[in-house]
Amino acid sequence: MKIALTTMMLVASHFCIGQQWMTRNGTVDFFSATFVENIEATNEMASGLLAEDGRFAFRVPILGFRFEKALMEEHFNENYLESTRYPNGTFEGVISNWNEALQDGQWHEVIATGSLTIHGVPVNREIPSKLQWDGKSWQIETEFTVATAAHEIPIPKMVRDKIAEEISVSVNLSLSPR
Repeated sequence: MKIALTTMMLVASHFCIGQQWMTRNGTVDFFSATFVENIEATNEMASGLLAEDGRFAFRVPILGFRFEKALMEEHFNENYLESTRYPNGTFEGVISNWNEALQDGQWHEVIATGSLTIHGVPVNREIPSKLQWDGKSWQIETEFTVATAAHEIPIPKMVRDKIAEEISVSVNLSLSPR
């Protein structure tokens, strides 16, 4: 817990003084579809910061994902994501076209550009997202895929047919003034 708080404080210190928005209860869902089995999980513990210049840092505790079956959750944490060794997934970067995201109540198409780290492996990504100012907070929605091979997530041969090579991820965040 101390490491997670220290990490978030260090990331926050990189943001310049000015308006910032934050969340501690963002939702991240993932879905793995194969002809053998579908696997899905939800995490409602995503946290993060968004600065007035479009820079952001988000963290998702891997142990926060909840599955339909306890055995799936156990395998996910122990065998695939190795959550004791790699406790968090992170995404840090900048919204490339931040100046287009006006506080006008409309949804705006933006690109989140940065480093997505899962299983300890950072991958540079450009993720199309939607952003809206609702008068009180920023709403962020996005859907993208994560290739297990890109993040060196080991999938044993005997279960390879049950886990998709690309996992669908959806994110919903509501960031309030800090």
